[in-house]
Amino acid sequence: MKKSLIFLIPFLLLTACSDASDTSTSAEQKAPQPDAVTGDEIYSFDINTLEPGCNSDSMMICAINLSIKCTINPQFSECAENTKFMPKFVFMEDDSLQRPTSQSYKITKLKPLPDDTVEVYTQSTCNGNWFGLCNGNIIYVMKMQDGRWSVKDIYAVES
Repeated sequence: MKKSLIFLIPFLLLTACSDASDTSTSAEQKAPQPDAVTGDEIYSFDINTLEPGCNSDSMMICAINLSIKCTINPQFSECAENTKFMPKFVFMEDDSLQRPTSQSYKITKLKPLPDDTVEVYTQSTCNGNWFGLCNGNIIYVMKMQDGRWSVKDIYAVES
């Protein structure tokens, strides 16, 4: 019996210490990296020239652009099928909102946050008021949802 234990103990130790590589799950995936570009590029939109689609390689910029298109015109063709990718207040309809008919923005900074969101800081101008969320320093809070970036919130900060 003692001879059996002498051989069994090293065998058990070897099997207990085996390498457990590649046992990661999809829940352990790395957080998505921001893909928006900061710089001098200005994105401009006008109610009379809104076009469907996105010409940018950045999915973050495409998400921001879509939210601005829906801000300008909530009845725009792409808005109805994308309501879950923007805050609900974007689609509010009331004459007192002073919704802009044109808006421009430039990205000034990206700030990844620990909760897998990214704040995209912009310098924006518009010809309306719309909750104070289209003139000045506007921040778009982005989160990956269903494999694409979505605008989870929009807020303004003073200079």
